[in-house]
Amino acid sequence: MGFNFKIEGKLINLITTIWSDLADYERWNSEDLKAHQFDGPWYKRKDPPLSAVINWRKRWLEGDRKPPYPFLEIETKDNIHIGWVTIYYHEDDPHMTEIGIDITEDSYWGKGMGTEALYLWIDYLFNERKFTRLGFGTWEGNKAMTRVGEKLGFIEEARIRKSCEVNGVFYDRIKMGILRSEWKENKKHGV
Repeated sequence: MGFNFKIEGKLINLITTIWSDLADYERWNSEDLKAHQFDGPWYKRKDPPLSAVINWRKRWLEGDRKPPYPFLEIETKDNIHIGWVTIYYHEDDPHMTEIGIDITEDSYWGKGMGTEALYLWIDYLFNERKFTRLGFGTWEGNKAMTRVGEKLGFIEEARIRKSCEVNGVFYDRIKMGILRSEWKENKKHGV
């Protein structure tokens, strides 16, 4: 099942990682990519930005790859790998589960692909696991991520004022979340 798992959308598919995806990660592993300017740009990294992600993917590919999946790759309908979705949680504290999305190919930004990818990922997670809540963190400079969250029914749960510095300017961090019950209700109404 590991190699063939796919969630089909109208614009994109979510699929399990394959070995050839690692070449894309290596290409994306550069500070110069526009995506890295929005995904935690205040972190002072010792390694290139995707080194840990590449190692995680390698370990997963060498393991038994059983569902439920901790991440899936985003591909266009033309089978172009453009990014990934992921989940961060601790087994002993599942109610603070966080999700993430990265579309590193910026020519695909603003086309609704990220919104659809996150929608499919959230639906998969609520269907496959017993989470009561999913959330994500961003910062006020990543307005696209905040808009995606709002479109999907997330609400701002916290704002940590002036808590990250980007290019000498301090910004607020934003925590957004959605409850399983809210997700189900929104789906009934076509959100």
